[in-house]
Amino acid sequence: MVDGIAFNDLGEGPAVVLLHGHPFDRSLWDPQTRPLTQAGFRVIAPDLRGYGASVTTGGTVLMRELADDIVALLDRLGIATAAAIGISMGGLVAMEFALEYPERLWALGLVATTAEPVTDAERATRYEQADAAERQGMEPLVRTMKEGLYGPNCPTEVIERVDGMMRSNNPVGAAAALRGRAERPDYRPKLADVRVPCLVCAGDADFWSTPQVTQQLIDCLPSPRTLLLANVGHLPNLEASVRFNAELVAFLREARRR
Repeated sequence: MVDGIAFNDLGEGPAVVLLHGHPFDRSLWDPQTRPLTQAGFRVIAPDLRGYGASVTTGGTVLMRELADDIVALLDRLGIATAAAIGISMGGLVAMEFALEYPERLWALGLVATTAEPVTDAERATRYEQADAAERQGMEPLVRTMKEGLYGPNCPTEVIERVDGMMRSNNPVGAAAALRGRAERPDYRPKLADVRVPCLVCAGDADFWSTPQVTQQLIDCLPSPRTLLLANVGHLPNLEASVRFNAELVAFLREARRR
């Protein structure tokens, strides 16, 4: 653990930071660790602040603050540049990283996420969910997530593992990040300025990152590589891990050659 951030640091080579979503932890990326290290990459998989074994901050934690935590971690590890791969909320953190610290980035991967600004309805819902989590614990969030999280063919073992992961998190940390997401900016205007190779991935059965939301993200970026997976929900790295891993490794190898 460094400065309150718990993380895995495995392999050698160009650094790849894997940023989990809400309300998960770094173990969400376990299926990607071995393929990436075997492909010659150094994998840094942190628990974002408020999740897993990392320090918890109450109130509101902005996506920019989570990105700042990652840059501070990279500094402590002596890593000058990294590829940032983020899923769902982790994609928001990856975009903050890309836009605020472009000199620290050599590739960007956005998985099951959105660049759109928060609507009034979403903002109100996220604050309500945050308050409910602080009063009642993680179970209300788990019930809400389960309604749209999994694709139609998601394996039972994945569902059981992810449900347990969600229940194990600290509701205070999850609530703080929910409020931070409710205050996220509109990332779309600045994404056209991203000058590193980009990958956009989503499943076509994703309740939140729908094909329309994903296409808008694709349209914001200069010539991204795209991966759209049939009958896959909000966790393509788990539901279609073999295909996802192969595409991610290929993307990162190509990005290093540029």
